[in-house]
Amino acid sequence: MKNFSKIISIFIINTLIIANIIASNNIEYIDTKLWVELPNQEIKRNKINLPSLAPLVSKAESAVLVVTTESITNYNQQKLPFEFEHGPFKDFFRFFGHQQNNNNNEQKLKAQGSGFIIHPTGFALTNHHVIEGASIIKIKVGADLQEYEAEVIGSDINTDVALIKIKSNKNNWPIIPLGSSENLKVGDFAIAIGNPFGLELSVSMGIVSAQGRRHITPSGRKGLYDFIQIDNSINFGNSGGPLLNLSGEAVGINTAISAQGQGIAFSIPIDQVKNMLPQLKEKGKIARAYLGVRILDVTPELAKALGLKNPYGALIREVINNGPADKAGIKAGDIITHFDNKIIKNSSALQLLAGLGGVGKIISIKLFRDEQSKSVILKLEQMPQTNLKTHNIQNNTTNIKSLGISITKLNKEIEKKLNLTQNDAGILITSVHHGSSAYLAGIQENDIIIKANKNKITSIQKFINIVNKTKQGDIIRLFLKRGKITIFTVLSKS
Repeated sequence: MKNFSKIISIFIINTLIIANIIASNNIEYIDTKLWVELPNQEIKRNKINLPSLAPLVSKAESAVLVVTTESITNYNQQKLPFEFEHGPFKDFFRFFGHQQNNNNNEQKLKAQGSGFIIHPTGFALTNHHVIEGASIIKIKVGADLQEYEAEVIGSDINTDVALIKIKSNKNNWPIIPLGSSENLKVGDFAIAIGNPFGLELSVSMGIVSAQGRRHITPSGRKGLYDFIQIDNSINFGNSGGPLLNLSGEAVGINTAISAQGQGIAFSIPIDQVKNMLPQLKEKGKIARAYLGVRILDVTPELAKALGLKNPYGALIREVINNGPADKAGIKAGDIITHFDNKIIKNSSALQLLAGLGGVGKIISIKLFRDEQSKSVILKLEQMPQTNLKTHNIQNNTTNIKSLGISITKLNKEIEKKLNLTQNDAGILITSVHHGSSAYLAGIQENDIIIKANKNKITSIQKFINIVNKTKQGDIIRLFLKRGKITIFTVLSKS
């Protein structure tokens, strides 16, 4: 009896303790349920207020587009989708989805990408490769299920940027404001919104991994790229979608991913796009500016050979006759170190700045010549379309295996075929061996070697003597004549 009373007492005490705990925590105890629920006031009080991207995403996604395109192509002539094209960087490719419907030899190609509205009247940005060749462009805006048609206002293949416009009289479309990619720093947070694999308005969070990625050629297609590298989780269908900062501004257009690993993606800087928009809107295309030079990267070996302390800048290997650089007095062998007060780290940086510099703009250029710095003023001109003709020369040749070329002396027959003058002197390159040092340096058949290591070349034997004096692995500096153009290049003896 005593034990029973003790058990009853313990039960009552435990019940009172549990009741007290429930009361003190405002927990609603429901006898018929096998769980406990908090009242609404307690839920709000207990919530930990960590930062959330929800307000930013909610505002931005209303201006994000689902871009669907349709084109008709010949089945026998249809190229493989971008992600399967071959090229030196075939593992970096653009990303938007493809669907194919075969009908005899004709093929209906459907693709889906992304985009975003930048103006209340319906102007929007996407990638060139999303709308390339499209006969029909349809878009959906945000979570709205209604489809609209869109038209291409302007597009540029070299930067993979396209300006489109929604066909509608509406003038109060939601927009995403454009920010500044120049202010981005490695480690900054970045938000990507797009339609990967048809999963509309998917959001991913990441950081800026790197900037100035210029040696990436998506799908093997070269262009004027200056990519922002990000580690956001993005896939096929994200093409053309916005990359946002934490203020909800677009700082890039998502464009390409790496097939070799996760967390490697690329976005076009929005500052570059802003410079292009006036021309895309007014002319539908970009008038590309040019310097009138052909250039190489400055390697540590080259910098040492040319007397430059650090390996940076762009080495001029060829100056186009009567081009902007020629008019400014720039010569083959010069190294451009600064363009419009911006330091030039490599040749692709110069190519990008010059191409988008603006036709007619006056530019200050700093260069390195004969171990001294020099400044020149140059006016950018519109890039012309040029084609170089080649001629086949058959003659007794001498093979220089260590350089990968075959050479012969000039004679009247060769001079006539190549329209040379009496002032032209040197030795003729009759062939360039594939994969050789000369091949990699850009030397071509029918180039004329006029100078090697500062020595004028008047005979084959003189050139052979210079090559023999050069140690294996050392650099030979060459001045070449190609038509009316003088070219400077360097190659190492193998």
